[in-house]
Amino acid sequence: GGNSTLHTNQREEKRKMTAQQIAGGFRNTMRSSARLIGLFSIGLYFLFIIESGTGIVPFLSWSEYRGMPLFLALTVAVLGLVIAWGWEALGGFLALAGGASILALAYAASGPGMTFTAALLASPLVVAGLLHLVCSAWTMLSAQPETRAPEAVRSSRRVQSSTAQCRLRTQKRHVHA
Repeated sequence: GGNSTLHTNQREEKRKMTAQQIAGGFRNTMRSSARLIGLFSIGLYFLFIIESGTGIVPFLSWSEYRGMPLFLALTVAVLGLVIAWGWEALGGFLALAGGASILALAYAASGPGMTFTAALLASPLVVAGLLHLVCSAWTMLSAQPETRAPEAVRSSRRVQSSTAQCRLRTQKRHVHA
């Protein structure tokens, strides 16, 4: 009876642990994919800046959607990908917002004609931003209950643990006396 229940509980814990490991591995794969896509995008951005940016950027106009506003949206998206390495949610949001802005500005400047080209440019930024946001949300939602417990609960657990340790030391003293 009791032994069977013990084995059932152990199997259930092992299955739960395996599911958590699989989910954690999938989340890490998503994060790595987002970072690789981000590194590719960051690399292309800096290649653009080095190759032709110094000749183009000073002449961009704020009055044209394809000018400085588009460059600024691209810069925000790329900065978001850099920030996502330390602050995943913030960086993912900035990359997604920058990528969406690129699409909106391209459509406003050229209509549907340039939207496909803008989508090709913005898609790595949007995909990486979405992956970072999903990973961030997943990490927050899957945090162990103890790590999300209010300070009062954690403090209460520390007091209980300290009390139990004191009892154990007292019992040891009485046995040795």
